[in-house]
Parts: sequence; C-alpha cells; structure tokens
Amino acid sequence: MTQIRVELRDRIKPVGSGEAAALCACEGMDLDLVRLVFLVETPYLIRRRLMRKRPCRVSPVLPKRKRLGEFHHLHEDLQQDAARFYDYHRMSPETFTYILNAIRPSIENASDFRATVSTEERLTVTLRYLATGSSFNTLGYSFRISEVKVGRIVRETCQAIWDNLRPRHMPFPKNEEMGPIIEGFWKKWHFPNCVGCIDGKHIRVLNPQPSGSMHAEQVSIVLQAVAGPDYKFLALDVGAYGKESDGGIFSHSNLSKKLDQGALGVRRHTDLPGTNITVPHVLLGDEAYPLKPYLMRPYPAARLGPSETVFNGRLSKARQVAECAFGILTNKWRILQNAIEVNPKFVDNIVKCICLLHNIVIDKEGEQQAATFTTREILGKRRFASIGENRGATYAVNIRNKFKSFFCTEEVNL
Repeated sequence: MTQIRVELRDRIKPVGSGEAAALCACEGMDLDLVRLVFLVETPYLIRRRLMRKRPCRVSPVLPKRKRLGEFHHLHEDLQQDAARFYDYHRMSPETFTYILNAIRPSIENASDFRATVSTEERLTVTLRYLATGSSFNTLGYSFRISEVKVGRIVRETCQAIWDNLRPRHMPFPKNEEMGPIIEGFWKKWHFPNCVGCIDGKHIRVLNPQPSGSMHAEQVSIVLQAVAGPDYKFLALDVGAYGKESDGGIFSHSNLSKKLDQGALGVRRHTDLPGTNITVPHVLLGDEAYPLKPYLMRPYPAARLGPSETVFNGRLSKARQVAECAFGILTNKWRILQNAIEVNPKFVDNIVKCICLLHNIVIDKEGEQQAATFTTREILGKRRFASIGENRGATYAVNIRNKFKSFFCTEEVNL
C-alpha cells in the first residue's frame, strides 16, 4: 500500500483527477484504489502548496513593540528630564498631558485585533513625525508599528488635535475682539491700527502615488497665515497650489474673500494715536502682496525717499512677528523643511495641526519658550516672490501716505 501511494503521488501530482483516472486505466491499476489514495493525498498537497506561498502575516519585529519599541523604553525616562522631554516632543510634559487629555476621547477607542496602541504612544508617534519629518517606514521600525498603522495614527491624531483644540487656541477673531491685538502691535512694535501681519510659505509635497505615473510627483501647496503681536497665528489659509502666480494666490484665497467682507475689523476706522487722522485697521504684508485699503505693503525700492524709508522701516519692524512665527514653525516642526511624502489631500491637515500646536505651546508656555528654536526665518529664502510695485487704488495709496506722514512726524517729535 505504501509503495502504491508513493508511486501514485509521483504520477498524480502534476495532473488532475480526470487525467489520473485515464492514466490508471492505461496502466491497469485499480481505479477505486487510485481514488482512495487521491482523496487522501490531495488535501496534503494543497496544504503544502498554500503553506509554501502564504506570506508571514506578522513581522517578527512587531510583536516585540512593548519590550523594544522606542516609546516603551524611552517615554518614562524622558518624563524625569524636562529639558530632554521638550527636545524630544517639542513641548513640556504639562503641555503634552494637556493635549493628551483633550484628544483622548476621540482616539482612545481605536483598536484592532492585535495589541492596541495607547493614546500616549499615538500622540508621541505623531509629534515625532512632525518634529523630525521621518517617513512612516522609519518611524515604524523605531516604534515597532507597521508602516500602514503609523500613517493611520498620524492622520487620526492630527485630525483629533484640530477638532478638539482649534476652538480654544485658534478661533477666528471677531471684530469686537481685535482691541487687544491692535494695542499689542502699538505697544510692542510701534505700528498703530494694525490687526495682524500676513505672510506665506510654499510647502513641498511628494505625492507617492500620482495618477497615471510610475514615479512620485512633487508639487507644492501654499500656507498663508496672519500672525498677531505675540507670534500666534490668528487665521490660516492652506491648500492653494504653488503653480499659481504669487499675486493670484492671495487674491483667490478664502482669507482674501473674508477680508474683503470686513473680517478682522478691517472696515473699522480710528484715529492714529495723538492725532485726528482717521485711517482703517490694516494688515501688514511684504512686496508679494497687493496694496489695498486694509493691506499695507512697503514702498518700492526704486522710489525710496527719506519719508518712504521711515515707513518701510516701521512696517518691516512690525512684520518681524510673521517672519519669526514662520521661523519658529519651520525649525521646530522640521517636516516643513523637506518634501512631505503623503497624499496632497492629507497635507492640509498636517499643516493646520502644526500651526495649532504652535499656538498651544505659546498659550501654555509663553512666547519666549516657543522662540527657543529660532527668532526669524533664514533671510534670503523668500516664501513668495516679489510682484513689483502694485498699482493700488488711490484710496489705498492715500492711506499708506497717512501712515507715512504720521511716522515722519513722530520721528521728528522723538
């Protein structure tokens, strides 16, 4: 019987049951015996074939997460050293706990068939991704979590931070709430009637799966933000593609539409300090922005006289808040320094989350602590290209001239 089984196994293995019956008939073997051996051996052959092709479901790296993963052998030690904790998480232990408690209800129920990743570890993975710019694959090896799981954790945590903490730390200011901001710009930066400084930054995105292409595609989106006198962001606009003209990016943004409708109190008029000269509340921008009644930009370098130089100096000094805010953002959250390797649709959430984290750290720890990474963005690396002198409406030109006269008079009095 054993000899027959071996012989039949060698003969039947490459053929089907019908072919095996024909083969047995030709060679004079008992067909019932052949069928019996075939039924016994077929599951064995199928099982061997499946075992040979079936990939390993769990990498041997992943089950050791709670023993060798970065979070499990480092987090407790970092909590004993506040300075190193700040360097690793880009925030103090108290701020980390504050964010953790705020987002816990949104992400603590996320689980799968394997060991659940705790809320603390999810937040740590997300902060390390934003702070270092490492790929999902690299973080997966460090934390011993699959690359797909790391991407899901980052997406869910960024969304939870934005949904739960934006109303507290980045609400869009109402017109009647602009008083402290205007006072802050006058006292700290000596520019009256200012409601914020606007600036922008191109963020490179490396789409790993562009449609119709075998290669990654690099594009850029634009972050435009209004900064207050304490380096906090008051309003954001994210998502315009960098291939648009720089002049058109602002004009077609939702932020521009809101400002045209009077957002941030730009339609309100008050007298300049110590005078009866009435001007509207204004934003301050650089040469990339158009001159508007609510948006002041520098005089062009080709037409600078003594009074224009004074105005440009005052505007440049006040605009440091926007430059410093972007500098802190880029140097602390270094994912912004390189091309972000995710789907462009997800980049908006990443950028908004980073800006919100910037505000949270300032609110909880103060602007001096937030500025420890940098003071201003590296000079010479312009975020927008200059569009030259914009021929603003006569009304906007007159408003800028009133500011110029006020500054020149103040310089003489000083």
